[in-house]
Amino acid sequence: MATQLENAVREALDRLTDVPPPPDLAQAAMRTAGRHRIARLAVAGVAVVAVALVAVPLAIVGLTGPGDNLSPAGGQGPPAKPFVVTAYGGVNNPGDQGPADDYSLLLDPDTGEYDKVPYNDVVPSPDGSQVLVHEGDNSQAHPSRRGILDRASGEVRWLTGNAGYTSGASWSPDGRQILITNRPKAGDGGGFLLVDAATLAVRQVEVPDVSTQNANGLAFVWTPDGKGVALTHSVQVSAREPGRVTGIVFYDLFGKPTRTLPVNGGSLNEGSGFSPDGSRIALDNPFVNDRIRIVDATTGAVQYEFSVPTAGTVVGWYDSMHLIVKDYGDRDLTERPNLKVVDLTGKVTRTVQLAEGSDTAQRVCVGSSADLGTTAEKLAF
Repeated sequence: MATQLENAVREALDRLTDVPPPPDLAQAAMRTAGRHRIARLAVAGVAVVAVALVAVPLAIVGLTGPGDNLSPAGGQGPPAKPFVVTAYGGVNNPGDQGPADDYSLLLDPDTGEYDKVPYNDVVPSPDGSQVLVHEGDNSQAHPSRRGILDRASGEVRWLTGNAGYTSGASWSPDGRQILITNRPKAGDGGGFLLVDAATLAVRQVEVPDVSTQNANGLAFVWTPDGKGVALTHSVQVSAREPGRVTGIVFYDLFGKPTRTLPVNGGSLNEGSGFSPDGSRIALDNPFVNDRIRIVDATTGAVQYEFSVPTAGTVVGWYDSMHLIVKDYGDRDLTERPNLKVVDLTGKVTRTVQLAEGSDTAQRVCVGSSADLGTTAEKLAF
């Protein structure tokens, strides 16, 4: 199996064309090396692929530690298990070093098994009825495109056109729109795309400063109310160093800046960085493997800062006092990647063992366990 750094290099080479590549490629490689993972660019395109679903066994999710008394409100009462891993996106296929041949795993909430699907990224909608999918790597051999998979019929509605280098696709909180970060290979037009999930109508929103204020190549994320987006701004300090974070800028859905949150470390990632009540933001550092910072969403003041060894990527909030973070496992693979529920001091209160075959997944999606069938209830945490 190729190393993740080799995969990142392969991907960068695949994206080379007669126009200069995005300026953040070097930073993406640094991010990969720092976290032992691939920061993959998803790109819109025009390829055609036949879809086949293959059922694969699911490893039992293990829950350990003193967190068995956790509840969604962080209070007392019987054990509550409100979440489940709904998908693993971008599982490495050892037959191909690049991302075009990767696949993903989607949970069947009735059977408790995963369906293997031929997409290198998948993001289920909030209600689980639809899945945003991506295939290809923007190489000449494997053009890229995005679509929406209907779970009931298995049909995919594909977006048309190619708006340039895009990444960071995510559903709005109400599941009606999709946000995609837009980074053209050359020229103006950087910003984000808003896709109507029902009609696939795309609205391109230009953000003039994104080309100079996003040295780390991060993605726009939804605000909790779905009425705006936010982006961690960063500027290039030197060619050998990651971009310096200068703040988190909030925009309305037409690209107008509405406010800036003064933070100077850590980034708001594609997961749910906002706490359930929206009062706090969890930031992780793409260049420091295990450092997490909790800041006030209004003032930017640091409230907590801690490390979780071999972890660092914030997947979401478990409740108002606990986070779900991705643990990448040990370098020597004595411990497999997993999810950890941690309190705001970094203390691990619960460990969730991930499915067999998902160790190299680039994205882990977590959703509600409310609609799990009887045989799938064991997966809840």
